[in-house]
Amino acid sequence: MCQLCETGELGAAGFGVVTRPAEQLAGIAWAGSFADARAGAVRALLSGVQARVGQGNGLWASPIIALSWNDRPDGFCSFVGIAAEEADPAMAFDTRLALPSTTCATAWHAAGDGDVVRHYGRMIEWIASLGHTRDTGSYHHREEYPRDADFDAAPELRLMIPID
Repeated sequence: MCQLCETGELGAAGFGVVTRPAEQLAGIAWAGSFADARAGAVRALLSGVQARVGQGNGLWASPIIALSWNDRPDGFCSFVGIAAEEADPAMAFDTRLALPSTTCATAWHAAGDGDVVRHYGRMIEWIASLGHTRDTGSYHHREEYPRDADFDAAPELRLMIPID
């Protein structure tokens, strides 16, 4: 099943809970400041991975997956890639990650949904309202983008936060 289509049961607030199975990813790692990210460094990383992987096999291609770790006061670390089984050696990915099965709060963020950070804030409030806590053992945030995403347009992506 297409990972982008799996939404779980969405509540009235547009949030749901899904479980991603254990997986292997291949991609590129990046670390930088929040200023670097605002200046387009992460967008360039996303576009660079997209250029390497192409559009994929339609609906059955894995999405472009971005993970982040807010592990320092001046910035964060990020990883952008795809399912390792879809990575060709010609794509020249330098990083492989093995992720355990993870349960996440999730929501689709459409182009007209405003600021992504505010959407994450609403999701964090929703998580707390259910009595869950964030699980930062593997990563802090996961984003899934369609292979044909336009990274120069308003963002459209699946937002995910691991929970207990």
